[in-house]
Amino acid sequence: MPYLDQSKIALPKLEADYNVWADYIELLVIVHPDRKLSVEAIKDRLLDENDGDARKALKQISTVSKKILTPLIDKIADDQFEGDADPEDEQRIKTAFLGVIDYMKCRKAIVDNYYPFDIHHDYSISLVNPLNNKHKIYIILLLCSLIRIFNRKDGFSYRITHRFEELCEKPFSILTPAISNKEFFGAGGSADENPNPVGQTFYEKVSVLANNLSLPLHPFFTKEAAGVHNVGDGGLDWVSYMPFADKLHTMPTFFAQCACGNDWEDKLFDANKAKWNQYILFPYDYKLYHFIPKSFRGLNNEWMNNIKIHSAILIDRFRIIELLEKANNENAIVALYQDLLTELENTEIDF
Repeated sequence: MPYLDQSKIALPKLEADYNVWADYIELLVIVHPDRKLSVEAIKDRLLDENDGDARKALKQISTVSKKILTPLIDKIADDQFEGDADPEDEQRIKTAFLGVIDYMKCRKAIVDNYYPFDIHHDYSISLVNPLNNKHKIYIILLLCSLIRIFNRKDGFSYRITHRFEELCEKPFSILTPAISNKEFFGAGGSADENPNPVGQTFYEKVSVLANNLSLPLHPFFTKEAAGVHNVGDGGLDWVSYMPFADKLHTMPTFFAQCACGNDWEDKLFDANKAKWNQYILFPYDYKLYHFIPKSFRGLNNEWMNNIKIHSAILIDRFRIIELLEKANNENAIVALYQDLLTELENTEIDF
């Protein structure tokens, strides 16, 4: 069975985030038989997904268009989406997509050497040929951010999330002291390859971690409270700490969480101290990193929404790329995902 579930490769619905629209357009370019898409082709794809109904298609793209300031759409009142199609609807759809592609130009400006697409003067988009490993790193992160398109049967989607945890190892290492102890804590497949797994059940993992940090468990945190059969990770994927010879607590401590799904904002709290104090009694604050393969950037390379970033240092797609470049392990990451990249290379969908 392949990784990709082609029935789920479709343009976003009820989605105002232009990052998500850009991601799906990039994906469509990769799987197009010509590895190239024009604005007209993207518009036709949206129409096909709406059974040729231009008014429905316009409504689907209108939410994101207002965020990227396409004036032809902004002038349309909500009640104008009802009734007969307007001959200008298709042009309005194209105008909205032009706005998304303008945003995609910002992505290229941020990581030019890694961006695997050429955006041409006529706003058509083509896949760079040949792809180098830097381009493949971007594609890997793009795919990790589109976790819903992977087959759940036989664990393909879970395999992608586990590999993303492994991908984040080197970036996390760069953000922590070189002499610190780094351990994989997650419930994913990376534990099978990591030389320092910290336990089996969640209770055992937390107990070992608390001992390593010279900290006591919360008195209410028992095997029964944690769940005797709970083999989860409590939202924690990587941990790093730097013990001193005195073996006293309050040692430098770093937590990292890796989140592929659209619910990454909800998961910001999972490895937060307020929650983890229910497991381990921390008398000090630890540093928390939150890795996501998604882009969370605005039109001018600013955070898309500052108030959604809280209690953790956000490491999004472009920060991960910067850290992977510093780590100089791009070849290893590409090798880790080679089976998926090979499938993608041989995948074409009808347009």
